Amino acid sequence: MKSEKKVLIISALNALQLRDPDWKQPAMIKKFKTVYDDWRQKELRAKVHAASFYTLSWRRGWLPQADFVRFRDYVME
Repeated sequence: MKSEKKVLIISALNALQLRDPDWKQPAMIKKFKTVYDDWRQKELRAKVHAASFYTLSWRRGWLPQADFVRFRDYVME
């Protein structure tokens, strides 16, 4: 996969921090992980990818661009 097709998951947190300064607190990382897990469950119900895809994506810290766009949209709701 080409590097320009990858987006860091933390980029969604950066967008949240720009919208709401409260997200800059260190304790919000746990909440961000919870948001990711909620989005993961939504995607699993829609049968977009297997569960292992989301686990690996979180560990390596990036998502493919198309998946990241869906995640960012979910986060910014």
